[in-house]
Amino acid sequence: MVSCVTHRNPALLAKMAASFDVISNGRLEFGVGAGIGQVEHEAYGFDFFKPKIRIEHLVESLEVIKRLWTQDTANYQGKHYVLKDAVCLPKPVQKPYPPITVGGSGELVLQKATAPFADRLDFGYIPSVEVYKRKLEILEKQCRKIGRDFSEIEKSCWPGAQVLIAENKEQLREKIIQKNVLAISEEEFKQINLAGTPAQIREKLQVYVDLGVSYFMLYFAELPRVEGLRLFAETVMKPISGG
Repeated sequence: MVSCVTHRNPALLAKMAASFDVISNGRLEFGVGAGIGQVEHEAYGFDFFKPKIRIEHLVESLEVIKRLWTQDTANYQGKHYVLKDAVCLPKPVQKPYPPITVGGSGELVLQKATAPFADRLDFGYIPSVEVYKRKLEILEKQCRKIGRDFSEIEKSCWPGAQVLIAENKEQLREKIIQKNVLAISEEEFKQINLAGTPAQIREKLQVYVDLGVSYFMLYFAELPRVEGLRLFAETVMKPISGG
């Protein structure tokens, strides 16, 4: 969903992203986050800084990237990154630049990176709608503080670890038994995952739609089998989107 900014110099990432936007004729959706995988960092030999420092890298990276995308010649002097008469050509096709998704749900990320820079928010997996609402309230408060229009930020949501859909409760119970590798109760499985009949899943997602969510991250548990994906498209997605 997002690229970890500590894995690449932001100037290089800006150049890569701009080239990709040109090659794809303006189809890039650009996502970045501060990074949370210590094991991954250590495996590849990257320094894994404390959260505050990683967020500093994220904020400075976003400033560097936006300058390279929008300025003919970019200069920047930060704590972690520097630009000196830097040029990024070709510029992205999308103007003023590709939509930026900022990943992270911590309050520092919301305040320092999401509120000023994000075109779309990505909290990652959030276990309940109550927690999701609280994150939105924190972000909205910070947007007011810096004079940013909160409505400008598109809301995305990851409403469950995996999607498991069935036409009726009996079929759903059979599917849960097959996919319940943690051997937890059926209710616990449903709390962690977006599991239900079409009507049940529509009801769950509608709560987020009413909060302004327009982008859902969904992982279908039965892939590469596509029957559940088709059922979701016909009985959940179409009715909610009105399509």
